[in-house]
Amino acid sequence: MVLLGIGMQQASATPIFDSNAIVAIKVMGKKDFCSGVVVGTNEVLTATHCIYDLRAKTYHSPRTVRIGIGENIADDSTQWFEVIEIASKPSARITTAGDFLGNDIVRLTTAGKLAVTPVTIASDPAPNTMLIAWGFGEDQWGYYGIRKSRPLENPMLDDKLISFASGACRGDSGGPVLNARNQVVGIISVSEVQHCVEPGKRFAQRIGNSEIWNN
Repeated sequence: MVLLGIGMQQASATPIFDSNAIVAIKVMGKKDFCSGVVVGTNEVLTATHCIYDLRAKTYHSPRTVRIGIGENIADDSTQWFEVIEIASKPSARITTAGDFLGNDIVRLTTAGKLAVTPVTIASDPAPNTMLIAWGFGEDQWGYYGIRKSRPLENPMLDDKLISFASGACRGDSGGPVLNARNQVVGIISVSEVQHCVEPGKRFAQRIGNSEIWNN
């Protein structure tokens, strides 16, 4: 498997959405990056494989992980925040790349408050609504690093996963899948293909409030 503006007040039934809550995730010393989503005053969700060293079979040290808030990670205006804790499901055991599927969500905690409006987690995503992926991933021209959103094509939901044909690419891993009410229903996980233009199945891991772990 391949490891992959300011929001405005909506109608009263729809939570406020601040697009700055879609963040970049970077491990210092590594070229690649991922995406994530702010879900608490100092809490961010991203994909496990973004901050896990599969060869060493352990997480990268929190002090090497950075969270970036901005529209373009190459822009000097992007603010980077240090991580003080990485929390995963106690039951997660990662020894091979295949183990990420179904265990590909972690919570990152920062020392201070993130000055964005957190995104609400959906309690039960409706299966027949449009789903939107957010992240800093590659576009159809191969450029990545700019925050963007794209609808998932042909999303299929089961108890744990969302599979889809297109809508997220390299660099979008760890970014959120949002429903029509701008609530998090999943975290972008792994893909069977390397690039946006290739046909193949992509995956996101479904999430509920129970996935915010207290270790």
